[in-house]
Amino acid sequence: MQTLRIRVAAGVAAALLAGLAGCSGNKTAKTVAAMNTSNIQRVSNMYAAYQTYKGGLGPKDEAEFREFIKAFDPEKLSMMSIDPNNLDALFTSERDGKPFKIRWKVPGGRGAVGAVVFEQEGKDGTKQVAFTPNGRVDEVDDSKYKDLLAGKGESQGPAGPPAGGRPGAGGRPGAGAPPGAPTGPEGGPPAGGGGRPGTGGRPTGGPPPGAPTGPPK
Repeated sequence: MQTLRIRVAAGVAAALLAGLAGCSGNKTAKTVAAMNTSNIQRVSNMYAAYQTYKGGLGPKDEAEFREFIKAFDPEKLSMMSIDPNNLDALFTSERDGKPFKIRWKVPGGRGAVGAVVFEQEGKDGTKQVAFTPNGRVDEVDDSKYKDLLAGKGESQGPAGPPAGGRPGAGGRPGAGAPPGAPTGPEGGPPAGGGGRPGTGGRPTGGPPPGAPTGPPK
């Protein structure tokens, strides 16, 4: 069975972030949109963001995950084509019209690759599965699907900060957001550390997926 892979490699993404530092907001928005072209990518990227800023472990359940998304910066969510007031649509596959299956409490961290979002029925004999931390989406057969849903065939890293990051205040990683994922709570430290916590618990600071690491020039 041929596997379709949609990837944003970590090294390429890092170079992209650096290269976009002086680009216009319009180009940034287009880049972010290109990294979030389907609901399964959007959900997996937000899952990776949760891992990054919540100590490395994925959300414990859907309610917790939804609250995290609702609290995120509306401008960044808009770039990803996420409507925080219509999360039922976000959590539904465009291909089969069914809600995604999601694995909870999947650890992120250095070297971890986790299958986290799954189509229920798929299309044309295959189902899509999305992975953290790099925004990859695979189309797999039933045998591979069952293995991934059971947590087999993936690299499980420690439930700690992703590669490049270190714990910040309150156990929040100070850097190292995964490619394709929003990269900072409000007032939180951007890539490279520093910064201070924001107010109201809303994740808004730092660049969105594919966004520059500094303000446009």
